[in-house]
Amino acid sequence: MVKYLLLFCLVFLLVYKSSSQENQIQNDSILETVTVVGFDRGEQIHRQAALIVHLSARDMQNFSPIDPVMAWNSLPGVSLEQRAVGSYRVNIRGSSIRSPFGVRDVKVYWNGLPFTEANGSTALNLLSNTQMREVEVIKGPAGSLYGAGLGGVIHLNNFPDKTQGKLNIGVGGGSFGQFNAAVNGELESDKWTGFYAFDHQESDGYREHNALNRQVYQLSGRYQINDDHQLDLHALLSDLYYEIPGGLTKEQFEENPRQARPGSASQNASIDQKTLLLGAGYTSFFSQNLSQSTHLGFTYTDFQNPFILDYKEDINQEVALRHQWTYEMEFNNLGIQWDAGFEWQYADNLAENFGNVDGEKDSIHFSDELKIDRKIFFLQTHLGYQKWKLTLGLSSNLLNYQVNRNINAFAEPFEFERNFNNEIIPRVAVQYQWAPQQMTFASVSEGFSSPTLDEIRTNEGSINRSLQAERGRTYEVGHKLYRKRLQLDASVFFSALEETITNRTNENGVVLFQNAGETAQLGTEWGVNIIWLQNGKSLFNNISTRSAYQYYRFTFEDYQKREEDFSGNMMTGVPEHTLNQILHVKILEKISMNFHYRYVSEVPLTDANTIFADDYHLLNFRLNYEIRLGPNTFNLYAGVENLADIRYSLGNDLNAFGGRHYQAAPGRNIFAGLKWRFL
Repeated sequence: MVKYLLLFCLVFLLVYKSSSQENQIQNDSILETVTVVGFDRGEQIHRQAALIVHLSARDMQNFSPIDPVMAWNSLPGVSLEQRAVGSYRVNIRGSSIRSPFGVRDVKVYWNGLPFTEANGSTALNLLSNTQMREVEVIKGPAGSLYGAGLGGVIHLNNFPDKTQGKLNIGVGGGSFGQFNAAVNGELESDKWTGFYAFDHQESDGYREHNALNRQVYQLSGRYQINDDHQLDLHALLSDLYYEIPGGLTKEQFEENPRQARPGSASQNASIDQKTLLLGAGYTSFFSQNLSQSTHLGFTYTDFQNPFILDYKEDINQEVALRHQWTYEMEFNNLGIQWDAGFEWQYADNLAENFGNVDGEKDSIHFSDELKIDRKIFFLQTHLGYQKWKLTLGLSSNLLNYQVNRNINAFAEPFEFERNFNNEIIPRVAVQYQWAPQQMTFASVSEGFSSPTLDEIRTNEGSINRSLQAERGRTYEVGHKLYRKRLQLDASVFFSALEETITNRTNENGVVLFQNAGETAQLGTEWGVNIIWLQNGKSLFNNISTRSAYQYYRFTFEDYQKREEDFSGNMMTGVPEHTLNQILHVKILEKISMNFHYRYVSEVPLTDANTIFADDYHLLNFRLNYEIRLGPNTFNLYAGVENLADIRYSLGNDLNAFGGRHYQAAPGRNIFAGLKWRFL
């Protein structure tokens, strides 16, 4: 770790020396000032003592309109993995090691509403790009304020958005039967601001048995009661269907990566999910010092999942409430801010598993009534004196699972209840503001991640009664520099995790989970944005680059499985090197081009480190042509992903039985479309 700290310090000194030679002005930032939630709601991103990355709506528009995968993957330390069209996993600093499917070990909020389910899983694929116009990622443990999730926290926002017109229409298509259509807009009156959106996406998929069909409807509104009180209302309906082609062996992957796993099509392996989310947010400012925010959400989900082994049906009803008070004061030149509140989630599920005969539901195997109760109580204070700022945070986390198996075709019905230990999670961070646009921080954060429902209750009917919550501590040092044409975010971190949850697939295709002892995670992350030319009057108007690099040395420290000892091995599913380079060029005030290069080093696919996915180099490109007719805008776009048509995977299956690790990503993928924006 010493050599990485030395490298970090050397670069910091060079940056500090060069920055001291420039005039320091308050608004000296790159492109725009970004205000984020983070650990200090409403504070600018370069003034928060954590490595937070951000994608704006403008950034998202430089990639494919079909899905957010490549846009998210351009961020340092973040990887949005895709096993099949519509099937996502989020990997923040190795967090997807325990996720054979779905998003786990990461907490997600949508327009302030808790979006992650009470059991810890997140159905990110319910959302289209419209619902993810703005993305904020807090990397690393944030349990002192947000509860479970060692990977981090994601805030997704799309309302309100002043860049929207009254009516926006988009139509596009591309390779492998892709078609997308969107209608949305924002309307305003004296006290009301409303937003409506409809998105339709469909695709035949690159692989056999990999079709996608998704419709998303959204209505959002804000009522400004007066200058100090506002009410937000949200309604979201998502209808998602996608087919699951399954993992391939190395031989199948090399012979024909487009084929599906044998049995996937005949058994109709697929997901059919309908979700309704209703939410409200209320914000009050009682004085210049005291404010509160409350977000309440209700979710109803109808989930069907025919698979090779069985047929799963779930009905899930959830309620989520987050409430926070903030008080600010000054005492003898000491700035003090207190944040206190709680978050409560309760889920009532009916989960049933049936036999699967040629893709149709057969006789019932077992039926469970599941109740999940999760509570978080948090307290945080910021103490600021001159250029120094100290942040202290603490949370208490309670979780209860109840399983009532009222039908069991193979044994006697039973009841099972588990109260997890109360997890007390602290965080300490200190920062020094060298100048308005330059800051160094250091933090020590503890975190935990409790098992999800899918990890405790497996498809074949067993209940994993011994699975423990992961727990870890992260030490991080970082530096941020934001200037007119240069933005630098850099950090070095070390995480020590205990009871790391890993997965394996048995001979029947059932995914099982176990605690893997200890892991040591050493890493460094760098993000550099540079504007080389701005407001040019000749052929070239703007030229900018975005660079993101990460080096991870993640290893198992104490991990034995049966007779095998994996201690010292590389952690499964985590590449050592990842590099993203983006070149954005605008010419003639109308044409913009976005070039994206991505490199990922080889990835270990087994805990034994005997099988690796090859490294790969990926090229993507998008062209936009903008036409203005009075206040209205027409945008023509075209692009290609995987320009070199390489064979690779965006999401491997780890420790898969029979070597079925490989989920082939699409080959060369061309897309084009048209957008109209009417004011």
